[in-house]
Amino acid sequence: MRQEIAAAVKRIREDRDHGARQLALEALRALAHVAPSASGEELREWARALVLARPMMAAIENAVALAWERYEDAGDPATGVAQAIERLEAAPDGMAATARGVLPHDTLITLTYSSAVIEVLSRLRPRRVIVSESRPLYEGLRTARALAGHGISLTLITEAQMALFVREAEAVVVGADSVQPDGSFVNKVGTHLLALAARAERKPMYVLAETLKVAAPSQPKRFTVEEGKRREVTSERWLEVRNVYFEVIPARLVTAYVTEEGIRKPAEMERYASEAERRWRALMG
Repeated sequence: MRQEIAAAVKRIREDRDHGARQLALEALRALAHVAPSASGEELREWARALVLARPMMAAIENAVALAWERYEDAGDPATGVAQAIERLEAAPDGMAATARGVLPHDTLITLTYSSAVIEVLSRLRPRRVIVSESRPLYEGLRTARALAGHGISLTLITEAQMALFVREAEAVVVGADSVQPDGSFVNKVGTHLLALAARAERKPMYVLAETLKVAAPSQPKRFTVEEGKRREVTSERWLEVRNVYFEVIPARLVTAYVTEEGIRKPAEMERYASEAERRWRALMG
């Protein structure tokens, strides 16, 4: 395997700071670096290694599989990868356009760190965003810092306060690491609690997600438990410590998905899953 691809696989596998779209772009850029001199079989080998680096994040698999599909159409590895990068980079513009027609503009509540949430809210500029800090890595604090320069009033809370503060919000807005074919989605732990609180208070929950985040039904490990190091939670050694990063949020708690192609109900994700399945089979054989 090329050194650039092996290094990218390692970075993607170990990364706990970036979201699914950012990691998908990293995979594509690594592929773009080696594509000009690659044969078709070499491109396929390297693409397969990248898609298996983080099986739970469908955006990586789908973006790389899209690059392979475009290569087969164009007959040129560099062109195929470039077209996949262009589609992924353009997605926030489409999501922002969709969001303008549906998201309230007064007070929203979110949690963890999502590049989609940050890019969309920085353009919509709601009056106020309540951000749950998302321990133990405090990704919510990173979100607050990223939004701070856009004239948005920010309130940082702990996860324990989400049910209390969801009452002050007009809607919940979160990102997704992966969307399942049944309309459920995977995101940072704590999202399920926020979704339940929103349902109890009759507040809508919108999920910002590119259609390339919808997993193919046959993709391996569409959800797998990822745990962080125990020292992120406590240095005490006498306790059993669990530090699970991600969870599945049921489709019934999702009001709608805000995608680059428009508003989509959870039941409509099956269509994108079929597209992902076709690309996945073409790449993996």
